[in-house]
Amino acid sequence: MDDYAKLERLLAEDYFVIGRVFHLSKLAPESIANFVSVFSIQLAPEILLDPSNKTKSLVMLRHPSTGQQVEIVTSNERTISRANEQLRYQQEPIGTLIRARCAALGGRTSRQRIFHLNRLVASLDGLWGWKFILGDTVGTFEVVIRLKSTDTGAIEETIDKLQRLLDCLAISQQVGFHIQHRSVAPIPRLAPSVSSGPEEMMLSPVNPEEIGNIEATLSSREASVAARGLSQAYCETSMPSRLSMLWAAAEEVFGGGARPLLNEEEVKYLIGEAKRIESLENDLDRLKRLKEALSSPDRLPLVTRNERMAKAIAPIMSRSVDDVYRKVRTASELRGKHGHQLLENENWENIEDSEKFLQETLLCYLKKQKKS
Repeated sequence: MDDYAKLERLLAEDYFVIGRVFHLSKLAPESIANFVSVFSIQLAPEILLDPSNKTKSLVMLRHPSTGQQVEIVTSNERTISRANEQLRYQQEPIGTLIRARCAALGGRTSRQRIFHLNRLVASLDGLWGWKFILGDTVGTFEVVIRLKSTDTGAIEETIDKLQRLLDCLAISQQVGFHIQHRSVAPIPRLAPSVSSGPEEMMLSPVNPEEIGNIEATLSSREASVAARGLSQAYCETSMPSRLSMLWAAAEEVFGGGARPLLNEEEVKYLIGEAKRIESLENDLDRLKRLKEALSSPDRLPLVTRNERMAKAIAPIMSRSVDDVYRKVRTASELRGKHGHQLLENENWENIEDSEKFLQETLLCYLKKQKKS
């Protein structure tokens, strides 16, 4: 039986191609042992290293029920093409795997911070066909959702449904739940789904001298505000909240020195003219509020807050004022937008970019303080 007929017979018997089609010429002698171990190769290493096989390719197949593995070493182009065609078929997405790590973060008072979810998670398991798994740390759980669709709209709708479920739990349990991390991965026809979890990080040690140096850097109020803003932003779990913390710090550090648009004489003249308006003539309260607005550098500044911040930030980051101004304006708009609305189906890329910009801004400022 030739290689092509053998491959077709194995596929008809429900074997599937594993890994990929390997060209033996690309296997270095020093990597053979690891290659054999990783893929549980049945062939002797000598066969793979045989110079007469260097022009050939290795096709590996495995039976899903028995686990039996078969390997074909071949130079037949038709066989290789058929194996690659089978791989494409196996890897074709037929659904979507959504995994979300959720956490109970707080209750109706700031003292409520530790929540045991054993009974709650057990009661949720199986809801809407979803899998709920108790987390490895107190107050967390994982949701596993298998969609029979790869449509982007269906995926977003499912994630929104999960968020609405957390909102329902917040009302039911009087506890705030948050999606700490989520991953979306295709479900191939005949291959495992691969999804990523939250990143892990090993923190480095510190010594008293390092702490002392940092503490000296934070001696000014502005530096202290920058550090506190970064710290509080790192603690937040939602991107709008992180952006709000960073913006508050950046505005306090870089947004000061506002001057009024009008001087006293100009304000006095305009109020005098306003008194000539019949509807305002005897309305002392509105006239007073108008005067306060005209005199306030926060409400009518000579230079806008965003412009002041851009001019202060640009030299610290070695960027043009125009470039920084665009970044500051975008961050300001996003902070205001998300600070006044609870938005769903929002693309988070822009807010993540603004968050990164403000982090870099505050870190650059602290680095400059350290040098000086």
